[in-house]
Amino acid sequence: MTQDLAQPDVPTGSSAVLAGIIEYLKERRLQPGDRLPSERDLAERLGAGRNAVREALATLATLRMVESRPNSGIYLRHMERESSFEALVLLADMGATPTPTEIAETMEVRAQLEVLTARLACERRTDADLDCLSSILQHTEEVLARYDNIAKVDTDFHMALVDATHNSVLARVLNAFYRFTAKRREVYFSNHAQGVASAREHRKLVGYIRNRDVGKAEALILKHMNRARNYWGTLLEDKAAKPMHPR
Repeated sequence: MTQDLAQPDVPTGSSAVLAGIIEYLKERRLQPGDRLPSERDLAERLGAGRNAVREALATLATLRMVESRPNSGIYLRHMERESSFEALVLLADMGATPTPTEIAETMEVRAQLEVLTARLACERRTDADLDCLSSILQHTEEVLARYDNIAKVDTDFHMALVDATHNSVLARVLNAFYRFTAKRREVYFSNHAQGVASAREHRKLVGYIRNRDVGKAEALILKHMNRARNYWGTLLEDKAAKPMHPR
């Protein structure tokens, strides 16, 4: 059996097989509509069992990255138009680096979701929500005082903020965005000054939410997102990015 796609430094299992199949698609530069090798062929190429390959292909089908056609085979879908956002999250979880365009586009969408979050949090927050946000602010200050990276506590803050909307669908969607950006936020907040600036804006935002000041909360969260977006736009030299504005 050929072993050209095996990942010797990755633990065996379905995740390793999934990574192997995705790497195969990249190496062969398959185009939308191209047929993938059979389960048997992929198993031989990866040095894996057919059950593991079948499970990995089922995952890719669920994420709409591939399409199973009865009595025909498995075909690659048009990733940019047809695959789910969770496909991007999966690739990021596996260590793939998003393209500058993917980063710009996801931040553009996320910004509008954060604006919605700020508005709904102002309207719906409870005293318990405010207590939770205040506790996270305190924790953030402690992390900053140690000059540690605030990436994790930043995620905690934004998740607590979306929890204050009491909209479970919005929470699920933004949770996927936070997973997608996790590694980038670690890089971003490795700069202590970025962490200090972010914490300062978080404190102001909680004050606006406490006072139910929708206009100021929306404007601040958009400024918050644009600051991060400008950082990545400069770093990645993404000159094509467009400024974001509330709807």
